[in-house]
Amino acid sequence: MPQSLAASRATGSHERLVVGYSSLGHALMHYMAAFFPYIAVGMAAAWGEPGQPLDHQVLLLPLWQLAAFLIGLGAVPAGWLGDRWSVPGMMVVMFFGMGAAAIACAFVPDRNFLLLELAMAALGLFAAIYHAVGIAWVMRCASRPGRAMGINGVFGSAGLAACGAGTGLLINFFSWRAAFLVPGIVCLMVGLGLLYHWRSGKVGDRPMPAMSGKPPSRGDLVRVFIILTVTMFVGGVIWQAIQYGAPGLFEQRMAAEIDWLQGLTNGQLAAEAKKMAFWVGLFGSAVYVASGVTQYFLGGLSDRYSLKTVYAFAALLQAMAMLGLAVLPGYGALLAAMASAIISSASGPAENLLIGRYTPTRYHGLGFGAKFIVAFGAGPVAIWLIAHLKALTGDLELLFFGLAVAGVGVWLVTLMLPSGDSGASPVQAVSPPRPAPAE
Repeated sequence: MPQSLAASRATGSHERLVVGYSSLGHALMHYMAAFFPYIAVGMAAAWGEPGQPLDHQVLLLPLWQLAAFLIGLGAVPAGWLGDRWSVPGMMVVMFFGMGAAAIACAFVPDRNFLLLELAMAALGLFAAIYHAVGIAWVMRCASRPGRAMGINGVFGSAGLAACGAGTGLLINFFSWRAAFLVPGIVCLMVGLGLLYHWRSGKVGDRPMPAMSGKPPSRGDLVRVFIILTVTMFVGGVIWQAIQYGAPGLFEQRMAAEIDWLQGLTNGQLAAEAKKMAFWVGLFGSAVYVASGVTQYFLGGLSDRYSLKTVYAFAALLQAMAMLGLAVLPGYGALLAAMASAIISSASGPAENLLIGRYTPTRYHGLGFGAKFIVAFGAGPVAIWLIAHLKALTGDLELLFFGLAVAGVGVWLVTLMLPSGDSGASPVQAVSPPRPAPAE
């Protein structure tokens, strides 16, 4: 076999493994970063007084606040370690850490709020590794970064899609403890697979491909940094408000629809005592199924159109989706949540490629870490807003009205991005992957 053909096949195999493990990591990270609001619905009765379930949005959801904060805070040191040590090694640490922490959550005694909060904090800290490390890993190793980011995004949406239904089913047929235990075991198994491929030298890393065209000026670098800091924070609050607020929103606005569906199935799909957790989880999954189905195609937009155009148009549509969540009842609220998730699917690859273009290669881990300390650092803000506005007003209407206004502000800010950048501009450098064995 010619040496060039063998090298090409080795490169292709390496790229597939990188995209595969990064995509699985994306799915598991999002699943385990989003499952507690659904678990809390199932825990409300078990941790409340007999006949008096807890208000899970007020008393249980805030237990995830520290974990959400650490998902953001841990991104920068995780990115730094990925840059200085090993990206595959950090991914192995992530899989094992998330798995062990989720299993620890499953064995927390009833009503031990502090111990559950600490175990979930560990889960959040290890989950912080993914976006600072895995996204940059895909961008550096993919020959078509927009397409690869689309595939990666599909898996992230698949994790979110499986989260609601998977959690609801595990609670319905077993208990809330199984909803922590099963994904924890899956995470450990994937970590073992990556550890094998890393130690055998089949998975490694390589530098970021060179960019064609004129390099960005220092002024553009500063301008993009400031703009993206604003847009990513507001976008993070919106994303987390959907992720953490949707279960309670569906529970409140779709109670009649849930009763009708329960009657239609004669209760065969969900036990009466656990029907709310089951149906709310199913609706939550529907949101991210819609996002996942479209994400592969929407990721390709960043390869064909200006990054500024894709990013700005998505911001305007997101504001409209927030307005829909503020005012629409029943299935309308479900459709608005779906629209929000789909719009995020369109803007995510463009945002990541903007960061890749305007961040020096040697600082990519720190760049993506900074993004996610901003985006996921918004999680505690969203949880605080949900808990306090729900306690104050009894619903989340005011929250989504505020986010609609903020979304318009984000759209105006994105119009100040530099023009002419296209996601199709990366040119693959002649630099083979570096799949060095683990030490």
